[in-house]
Amino acid sequence: MSRGIKTWWWMGVAIGGILVFLLDGTVGQSFAHKVKEKKVVRPLPRIEKKEAPQVIQRKGGENRRVRVSVLRSSDSRWYRIHVPPPATRRRPVRQRKRPTPIVREIVQFPAIVPEPGKDFQSMLLADADTGQLLLAENINKQWPTASLAKMMVGLLAMEDLERGRISLQTPVVISSRASHARGRTIHLRSGEVFPLGELLQAMLVTSANDATVAVAEHLRGSVEACVAAMNEKARALGMRQTRYRTVNGMPLPGGVAGDVSSARDSAVLGMELIRYHRVLRWTSLDHIPFRDGMAMLPNTNHLVGRVDGVNGLKTGFTVKARYNLVATAQRGEKSLIVVVLGGRNSRIRFNAAEEFLEWGFSHDERRTEFIRSDESGGQDDSFRRRPATAAGDESLF
Repeated sequence: MSRGIKTWWWMGVAIGGILVFLLDGTVGQSFAHKVKEKKVVRPLPRIEKKEAPQVIQRKGGENRRVRVSVLRSSDSRWYRIHVPPPATRRRPVRQRKRPTPIVREIVQFPAIVPEPGKDFQSMLLADADTGQLLLAENINKQWPTASLAKMMVGLLAMEDLERGRISLQTPVVISSRASHARGRTIHLRSGEVFPLGELLQAMLVTSANDATVAVAEHLRGSVEACVAAMNEKARALGMRQTRYRTVNGMPLPGGVAGDVSSARDSAVLGMELIRYHRVLRWTSLDHIPFRDGMAMLPNTNHLVGRVDGVNGLKTGFTVKARYNLVATAQRGEKSLIVVVLGGRNSRIRFNAAEEFLEWGFSHDERRTEFIRSDESGGQDDSFRRRPATAAGDESLF
C-alpha cells in the first residue's frame, strides 16, 4: 500500500471514530430520555397481616403460648414471633410520703385604693419634740412607703454607729446585687469601695437605691436579714401599720407594693431618726459631694432652701405610692414634723407640706382638724381649720 493510501486510510478511521462517538452520545441521551418518560411507578405488593395464636414447644418440656404474626406478600413470606416477657411477681407500690406542709404566717393587707378627688391620701402635722398632734387626716391608713422605707435602714445604721459596731469610714464593697438595683441610682459598679458615710448620705439625701442595698448588706450581711431587722425595729417602736419586704421601697415583681406604713408610723420613725443630729446635718444640704467631690448629688426634698427652717427629711415615689414626703423644720425652739402620703403630684406634696408647716409655726399647740373648701360650700381653694381638742388629749405615743 502506497504511502498516500495509508494516509487517507488513517484519516478515514479517525473521522469515523469521531462520528461514532458523537452519534453514540446523542442516541444514548435520547434513549434515556424516552425511557424516563415511559417509566411507570408500580404499586407496592399488598401486605396482609394475620395473627394466630400458636403453641411453641420450649426446651424442658414447658409449653408457652406466643403470638405469631405472619406477613404475606406476592413475593415472599416472613414469620415474626412476639414473645412476651416472663411473668414476674407483682410487688405492692410503696406510697410515697408527702412532705409535711410548712405553715407560714401570711399578712393580708387591706386593698390600697386611693380616694378619688383628693390631693393626698393622708397627712399629719405634729410637734417633733413631744409628738403632739396639730393636724391630722387618715393618719392610720396604710399606704405604700416607697423610698420612705430607707429611713428605717438609716435608723439601723445610726444605732450601730452609736454602739460602735461600725464607723463612717468603714469601707463598703459594692456587690453585684447592689449594682443591679432598679429605680433611682448613682450608678455604683460591682467591686467598687466607698466609705459607709458617703453611702448613707447618698441613701438619705438623694435616695439612691443601689447605695441602700449596699448599706443594708453591710449592716446585716444580706438584704433579707436587714428586712427582718427593719420589721423587728418597727414592732419595737409600736409602728402597727408598718410592714417591710424591701430595703429601698421598690415595688415587688408585678408592681405590687411590698412596703406599707401610715402617716402616724412614718412620723414616729422620722422623730426617732432625727434624734441623731448627723442625719439633719446631711438632709439640710442642697447637694452632697460624692466620689471625692467629682459628683454633686442633689437633695430630693425641694423644701430645703425654699421654706425657712426646713432641715429634712425624706421623699418617696412609686406609681402605686404616688408622692410621699416626711419633712422636718425648726424655728427657734419649736420643731415640727409633717407627713404627706399619696400626693397627686410632686408639686402638691411640697405645697401642702409648706402650708401645713407655716400654719404650725403660726399657731399654738392645739390639735386641729381641717376640712376642704368643698365641704364648706366651695368658697375658696384653701383649707378651713377649726380647733378640735386640747393639746394634751392626743399625741403620737
